[in-house]
Amino acid sequence: MQSIVTKIVISACGVVFLLSLLGSVALIKSEIRLVESFSDEHLEKISQSLEAREQAEKVSLRKTVRSNTDILSRICAIHLNNFDEDMLKQSLRAYLKDPEILAVNVFNTNGDSFAALWKPPGSPEVRGSLSLPEDIPLDERFSVQADCLHKGKKIGSLRVFYTEAILAENIRGIRQEVRVEANTFHESSRERLDLVIINQCLGAGFILLVLMVCLIFLLKAMVVKPLSLLLHTARRLAEFNLTVEVKTDRKDEVGVLLNAMDRMTLAFRKIVSDVKSDGETLADASEQMTLNIVTIASAAEEISISIGNVWNRTREMSRNNETVASAIEEMSSSINELGMNSQQEYASTAEAVKMAERAKQTMTSLGEAANEIGEVTELIKRIADKTSILALNADIEAASAGEAGRGFAVVANEIKGFARQITLATDDISSRISGMQQNTGQAVSVIGDVSDIIHKINASSEKILFMLEEQMKTANEIAYNAVGVNTRINDISLAMEELTKGANEVSKRVGMAAKGGGDEESGDGDDLREMNASAADVARLSRDLLHLVEKFKVR
Repeated sequence: MQSIVTKIVISACGVVFLLSLLGSVALIKSEIRLVESFSDEHLEKISQSLEAREQAEKVSLRKTVRSNTDILSRICAIHLNNFDEDMLKQSLRAYLKDPEILAVNVFNTNGDSFAALWKPPGSPEVRGSLSLPEDIPLDERFSVQADCLHKGKKIGSLRVFYTEAILAENIRGIRQEVRVEANTFHESSRERLDLVIINQCLGAGFILLVLMVCLIFLLKAMVVKPLSLLLHTARRLAEFNLTVEVKTDRKDEVGVLLNAMDRMTLAFRKIVSDVKSDGETLADASEQMTLNIVTIASAAEEISISIGNVWNRTREMSRNNETVASAIEEMSSSINELGMNSQQEYASTAEAVKMAERAKQTMTSLGEAANEIGEVTELIKRIADKTSILALNADIEAASAGEAGRGFAVVANEIKGFARQITLATDDISSRISGMQQNTGQAVSVIGDVSDIIHKINASSEKILFMLEEQMKTANEIAYNAVGVNTRINDISLAMEELTKGANEVSKRVGMAAKGGGDEESGDGDDLREMNASAADVARLSRDLLHLVEKFKVR
C-alpha cells in the first residue's frame, strides 16, 4: 500500500513534470523560431546590404568609366588632331586591359568612325578596326560618350562600352559566401540551441529532483506526522478507548481537524458517561418501580380492610337505628295508650320514662357510632390521600422511565382516579354522617324533653291531654327524623358496599401487578401485566445498556 506522501509526491511531480515539459516545448519552439527569425533577418540584412553595395558598385563603376572616358577623350583629341590612328589604338589598347571595358569607338568631327577596339565575348584578346562589328553584343545603356576637344574646339567624340557582368559575378560570389556563412551560423546556432535545450532539460530534471526531495521532507513534517497522530487516535477510538487526547498547536486545516477530533472525543466521552449514569439511574428506577408496586398493593389491602371495617360499623349503626325506630314506635304506642287510659297514667308514665331513657341511651349510642364512623371516614380519607401521593410518585417514576413505564403510568392514573373517587365518597359519607349526627342530637334532645314531660305528668295531670298532643307531635317528628336517619344510613351502607367492592378490585389488580399474574381475558389485567412486563423490560434494557457502555473506557 502506497503512503499518502508517495501519492502526493508522484502526483505533484507528475504535474510539475507535465507543466515543465509543456513549458520546455513551448520555450524550445520559441527559441527555434527566434533563431530562425534571427537567421532570416540576418540573411535579409546581408541581402539588402549586398544589393545596396551592388548599386553603389554600379554607380562607382559608371563614375570610373566616365572619369576614364574623359581622360581618354583628351588623349584621343591629341591623336585625332594629328590623325595618328596607330598611336590612338595603342593608347586605347592599354585601356581595354580593364576587364570591365568591352569596346571603345572613336568618331571624327563628322561622326564617322575613326577607330574601334573591342574584346570578343569570352576572350581577353583586344581587336581593332575602323568600326565595331555588328555581332558584338553591346548595350548602349552601359556606355559613356565624351567629346574630344582640342583648344576648346570639338574635333571628334569617344564612346566607351563597359559591362556590369563582372560586378554582378562578384556580387553573386559574395552572396554565395554570405549564404554559406549564414548556413554555418545557422547550424552553429542550432547546435548551441540544442546544447541549451539539453542544459535546460537537465536543469529542469535537477529542479524536479530537488522538488521531490523537498516535497518528501515537507510532507513528512507537515502531513505525515499529524496524520500518524490522527491514525493513532482513530485506532484507539476504535478500541473503545475514550481517554485519548489530541493536542496540537497547528493553525492549518490539519490542526483544525485534530482539534475537531479532540472535541468530538470529549463530547463522545461525556455522552457515554451520561449514558452510563442514566443506565444506572434507570436500573434503580426499575427496582424502585417494583417496590412501589408492592407498596401500592399493601396500601390497597389496607384500604380494603379499612373500608370493610367501615362497612361493618355502618351495618351495626343501621341495626341500632332500627332499634331506635322500634323504641320510637313503642313510645308512640305508649303515649296513645296513655291518652286512652288516663287511669293508668302513673304506670304508663313510669314505663314511658323507662322507654325514654332507653331511647336516649340508644340515641346516645347512635351518636357515638356516628362519631366512630366519622373517625373511620377520616381514616379512609387519609388513606386515600396517601394513595394519591403514592400514585403521584408512581406516575413520576413512570415518566422518568420513559416509554418503558407507560403501562405503569396507566395503572398509576387508575389508582389516582380511584383514590379521587374514594375521597369524593368519603366526603359524601362525612356529610351524610354529619346530618345523621345532627338528627341524632335532635332525637336525643327530644327524648330528653319527653322524659321531662313524663316526669311533670305526675305534678300536672290537668295538662295531660295538652301535653299528650305535644308528645304526639314530638313523637311524629322523632319518627320522621328516625326515618331520615335510617334512609341516610342505608345510603351510606350502599356507598360503603360499592367502596368495599372497588377496594377489593383495586387490591386484586395491584396484587396481580405485583405478582405478574391475573385473568388473561381482563383488559385491566392486560394493563397490569404490561406494566409488570415493562418494568422487567426496563430492568433488562438497563442491564444491557450498562453492559454495552462498560466497553468504553472514559477514565
